[in-house]
Amino acid sequence: MGHCSWPPNRIHLFGFAQGGSVATEFGIKWWKSETTKLAQSSGESDTAQSPRLLGSIVSVAGPLLSFPTMSKKCDTSVLVFHRPPPSGCALSSDAMTAFKKGFESVVEVKMGGAGGMPQGMDEWVPIMRFWSERLGKRQVDGLYEVLSGTAL
Repeated sequence: MGHCSWPPNRIHLFGFAQGGSVATEFGIKWWKSETTKLAQSSGESDTAQSPRLLGSIVSVAGPLLSFPTMSKKCDTSVLVFHRPPPSGCALSSDAMTAFKKGFESVVEVKMGGAGGMPQGMDEWVPIMRFWSERLGKRQVDGLYEVLSGTAL
């Protein structure tokens, strides 16, 4: 963000297992840091600001290790992909509770099978749909977005 001037809302984190845990824990840490900065600077200016958000976080079978207790949940959207027991990629029964305690918007995708990472189109579609709703769109002259199901 500093060296390349990449805005946080264009940063989308994806992690599998421990990488998913790192991504979601970083999302919580980022949110706390941003809200603290905002609270400290609120006395300096009268403009109403909001914390800078990350684009999104996708965790594949990676639990949130902490059980966050914050006054305001993190507004970064999270998708949690996991499989039911006895899969090695199953999350504990209270894992989704921890995600919903820390994040305002949590999408759960539970797929059968014994694999780890999503496999095939059926398992990737929910993740791709999630990203398509959250990825930033560049505004370029002469470029038009085609939307299905809309009247002209």
